[in-house]
Amino acid sequence: MLQYCFLFLLSCVFLAPTEATAATVINAGVGGNRSSQLLKRLDRDVLAKQPTTVVLMVGTNDRLNSGGFIDIQSYRKNVESLIDQIEAGGAKVLLVTPPTCVPELLFNRHDRKKYDDQSPVARMQEVRTVLLEVAQQKKVDLLDFHEYLIQHKIADDQKTSMLRNPANSGVKDGVHLIPAGYELLAKLVADKLKAGKFDTTTVVCFGDSLTKGSTKANYPAYLQAILNTGK
Repeated sequence: MLQYCFLFLLSCVFLAPTEATAATVINAGVGGNRSSQLLKRLDRDVLAKQPTTVVLMVGTNDRLNSGGFIDIQSYRKNVESLIDQIEAGGAKVLLVTPPTCVPELLFNRHDRKKYDDQSPVARMQEVRTVLLEVAQQKKVDLLDFHEYLIQHKIADDQKTSMLRNPANSGVKDGVHLIPAGYELLAKLVADKLKAGKFDTTTVVCFGDSLTKGSTKANYPAYLQAILNTGK
């Protein structure tokens, strides 16, 4: 009889539901950063945190910020180096393609003549192409946020756009996201992490101002809420 009681208690221990590990999401976005600057702060802002997963989205400033363009081949090499070093540190990488832009709004802040050789839209399409190729080459997961926005027709100058513009926010921007855009990005990232069975114990979101967002709205904060509550 005692033997059966022991076996029953033992089965209860092994069958009891275990509490899921809470996800910690770190916002390592810095406004204006290019891929070269991410490399310089990789050790301090990412590897030192001992992440299990790194969500990497960079390229907008490399190719759109006229204060100092980075050529596409250098950009590719930088991204490849970031992936190699992050994986060597023990984390799994999720690449995210940055959004396209609205050129006429971008030209409110940047001289359009700087883009005579290649349009802003073509530049961001090229960034997407590079990331798709690198993801395949390196065998890392990729979220094609750029294409998602275009396919759903929410990356223009209309009120329904996820990019900030006069119609939806009163701002002549055309590059950064509105709060709903950050929420959407967080949901898509969460879905990708779940599908890829990523370890979300410590997630570092690494990038530029599209990652940093603002104190009121940023995708890493939304992502943490989704991973820990499912909402």
